[in-house]
Amino acid sequence: MEYNVFREITTKTKYSHVSSWTFYRAKTKARKMLDGSVKEQYAILDDYCKRLLATNPGSTVKLKTDLVNGRRQFQRIYICLKACRDGWLGGCKPLIGLDGCFLKGYCKGILLAAVGIDGNNSMFPIAYCVAEKENTEVWTWFLELLKADIGSLSPTKVTMMSDLQKGLENAVGAIFSGCEVRFCVRHLHAKFKKEYPGLLLKQLLWAAANTTTQAEFARAMQEVKNVSDGAYYWLAGKNPTEWTKSHISKYPKCDILVNNLCESFNAAILDAHDKPIITLLEKIRFWLMSRFYNKKAELEKMTQPVGKRILKIIEKQKEVAKHCLVTRSDKFQFQVQYSNGSALVVDLEFRTCTCRRFQLSGLPCGHALTTIWFMGGNVFDYVHGFYKKESLQKAYEQSVHPMPSPNMWPQTGLNPIDPPPETKLPGRPKKARRRETDEPPPALKKARRTGQVKTCSNCLKIGHRRETCKSAKVVENLVVKKRGRPPLQNPTESTLLRKERRLKQHAKGGTSGATNAQPDTV
Repeated sequence: MEYNVFREITTKTKYSHVSSWTFYRAKTKARKMLDGSVKEQYAILDDYCKRLLATNPGSTVKLKTDLVNGRRQFQRIYICLKACRDGWLGGCKPLIGLDGCFLKGYCKGILLAAVGIDGNNSMFPIAYCVAEKENTEVWTWFLELLKADIGSLSPTKVTMMSDLQKGLENAVGAIFSGCEVRFCVRHLHAKFKKEYPGLLLKQLLWAAANTTTQAEFARAMQEVKNVSDGAYYWLAGKNPTEWTKSHISKYPKCDILVNNLCESFNAAILDAHDKPIITLLEKIRFWLMSRFYNKKAELEKMTQPVGKRILKIIEKQKEVAKHCLVTRSDKFQFQVQYSNGSALVVDLEFRTCTCRRFQLSGLPCGHALTTIWFMGGNVFDYVHGFYKKESLQKAYEQSVHPMPSPNMWPQTGLNPIDPPPETKLPGRPKKARRRETDEPPPALKKARRTGQVKTCSNCLKIGHRRETCKSAKVVENLVVKKRGRPPLQNPTESTLLRKERRLKQHAKGGTSGATNAQPDTV
């Protein structure tokens, strides 16, 4: 694709007959000039770590190397910037999404990431690691360093969300023993459908995952059993605390079921996946630096007590509240009658509802909103502190500091590191994520009209299209179309004038003699 674009651009130049191999060799040299060679970047990787710690004091940077033939060889690197760590500890929910994505550069390694969620339900990167592969050993090394960075928070008060990768599952159980573990339901269904495919079973699985009470979960599982006994026992073998809202903890005030946090992070740094090691790390640091500043700017303009995403959730719950009737029991307790006939109990003192959505998310559900309106209270007074503007300010209080380029560093390359062995995989490297067969395609981007030139297919003039063309042919075709006749091949000038006059009279709504005249014959 890149070669075809280059060939179109250079059609009328001396480079029009350049072969594809010459083009790709030139492209490789140009990238080496812009990004630096792989060997040179690994040679100054140790210096990069020192400069990163000097410009962002308090951060954690761990570099692991192997000794091969008396020389250091790169194995993996872990980075947790102070602004990210302190921001997550100070103003984010105690939930961490873990995931890895493949790199497309020289070493074909893996990028591991730990991503949190802020008070506006946006991703909040905590730490990242470039490693040689994804297995239990590497995940254990990564999680041990992550646990040391968030040591002030007990593991039992942290919720870990991940896919069903076996090495990650073993490492989480060993390092964060006692923490709540959730598995991404999308990955759960990817394994489920290999044995039990079909749209109906998929819908029943997601319906069971979205239930918020144990009674609803039991009914949803019974529906699965009515369709397929095997599917029922497959799901029954999974711990419900790992994949359904009806059994998850209410402590983190987060009821998400998919690991989109890490997916969003990987998509944000997609352009860096095929870059050399220092360029890759610098693109991530630069993106974090810009993100923290932009979030600060948004908070300065924020006029509501909560973020835009939280306001949308509350507005959605207001539609539920419109179908509820309230009966007061005492000062804080209410019985809410929903339009489907069900009765629920809301306690505003302890901020609970029998539907459990209030407890799980920390945001008033539709039933609770009805009682708040009944009391004449303020909805934002019953929103959990995680969502308040103050928590967002604590999360983005610090800054990721800038860093000069390597040509500004003093005495580089004193402790060189060799790159890892090159790994060549068959086929052309892909940047886009592989989608499941039943997953919808990505949304198409709308074509931009900037720079486009309108050309009329009738008169071949620039600036308008055939629909708005005022030349004789269009006038003729419009008149003939109204009469249902084929266009005239060689109309005379008088014929065109008569047709134009009748068209104008018809547009004005007049009934002149020209309009009532007999039709012309061909």
